[in-house]
Amino acid sequence: MTIDIINKIKDSLQLEIVSDQHFDWGEQYWLQLEPDSSGIQPTVSVAIVYPGAWQQSHVHTGFIEIIIGLDGVTTHYCNEREIRLGEGKIGYISEGGKHWLANRSSKPTAFLSIVHSVIPKPLKEVSMSGDIVLTEVAKAINLDSIVEKLSQSVQMTVTLIDEAGNFLTDKDNLPEICQSCLDEKSGDCVLHEATERQAYAGQRIFHCKFGVSAIQSPFIVNGKVLGYLGCGYGRMSTNLTQLVPENFAVNSAQEAYFKLNFIHRNHLNSVAETLSLVSASLVQLMIDSMKEKELSYYRINLVQEREMQARLHHSLSQARLKFLESQVNPHFLFNTLNTISQQAEMDGATTLASLTYSLSNLLRLSLGKAESLVTIEEELSYVRDYLFIQQTRFPDKFAVAIDIEPAMLEVKIPFMTIMVLIENSILHGFKDVAQQGQLLVRAYKEDNCGIIEVHDNGCGIAKHIGAAVRELSGDDYDPPSLKGIGIKNIFLRLKHYYGDMFTFTIERLEAGGTLARIVLRL
Repeated sequence: MTIDIINKIKDSLQLEIVSDQHFDWGEQYWLQLEPDSSGIQPTVSVAIVYPGAWQQSHVHTGFIEIIIGLDGVTTHYCNEREIRLGEGKIGYISEGGKHWLANRSSKPTAFLSIVHSVIPKPLKEVSMSGDIVLTEVAKAINLDSIVEKLSQSVQMTVTLIDEAGNFLTDKDNLPEICQSCLDEKSGDCVLHEATERQAYAGQRIFHCKFGVSAIQSPFIVNGKVLGYLGCGYGRMSTNLTQLVPENFAVNSAQEAYFKLNFIHRNHLNSVAETLSLVSASLVQLMIDSMKEKELSYYRINLVQEREMQARLHHSLSQARLKFLESQVNPHFLFNTLNTISQQAEMDGATTLASLTYSLSNLLRLSLGKAESLVTIEEELSYVRDYLFIQQTRFPDKFAVAIDIEPAMLEVKIPFMTIMVLIENSILHGFKDVAQQGQLLVRAYKEDNCGIIEVHDNGCGIAKHIGAAVRELSGDDYDPPSLKGIGIKNIFLRLKHYYGDMFTFTIERLEAGGTLARIVLRL
């Protein structure tokens, strides 16, 4: 009679049988539906119930079932609700319902089963840059607890491993036959070491060579497999036909096999569809966790940046205070210098008059600009006054060449940047040097950068000073070797105005002399 019913279904529905499953209570045959574009289809099967047989109570976790009577009367129970399913009658088994059936007649009965998974809605897609390490995220979001709740929900063993095959869940939750298989390294499933398996990027229902069935769903982010979520680890057959190695750790492989939970194909199929979305949701949860971690890092860095700016502001405030303290009635000073220069000119002391005018002009330009940016062209106006004073003071001691590209004249720099570098060359570089000093001031553009160089042929800066400049970071680092030469002050002011968009180096040249170089990213 079974064959007659099966043939009748095939002929009437014009569907092929794709798989079957045999139970103590009967048989079930799954039919091939035509594929569509939905991606999620119901499963259709024909169930044959043996005379006087009954199916044990089970819960419909994650799927609903519509049943249609084909032959005879099969009695179904759903949460104590009785459904007498005769030929042509339709019944409904709800998701989460407790279901069992019985054939109380002396002949086989048959019914059509249509099962559709109840799939949770996925989380919204979240973009993510950078790498995610599954082990770190598992700890951060307590992934082990989430997996345990999932196991309880689907009533199956659930595993979580990273891409290298390391377990992130308790391996002892696996059935005895799987634990022995892992110990002996005899299996062919994804739970084995990465070198013994092939990574795959799609979900699949896997039947191992020892007859254990499981769903294996990968975690994929940015095209990279991070690990695998597994579920099931039960048997779908009442017969043990697989070969077991002689050295297998389980004393009785057959006994261990029959200790496995029996998995109904409908249940496994519905869990497979649910698991794919659970995997995607967990991946998005990991991404959210990593984004929160990145945001925390950003907040910490922001606080540190604000602290650094506060220290810089304090330093500038102190510098301004010292500068203001050094101004003793500047208007009186200007008037006095102008009186001296006028008197010197009247007495025929032209050099003294020029020196006094230069000093007056230098002070006038300096006052009020300690905290501002100036153009290179403006800085050069008082650099020339300063050089005139120094060349008058040290005649024939050094010569100066200034080479500034026109495109650099409007570039802004902190006040007295070039001035301090020139002063260091004259007072320190040319000190105790027999030959005439040569000082070259250059400013030019290269690619997207503006470059300022002060080059002298003096005694050369000490190497430890160059090293100290390279280690400057704008924090509390204050090397004693930089005190008294204004170098750190230049760095701090460049840092204040240009942030990370500059480099500042001072080096002793092999041929002799010193090169101070500032590169501004414009």
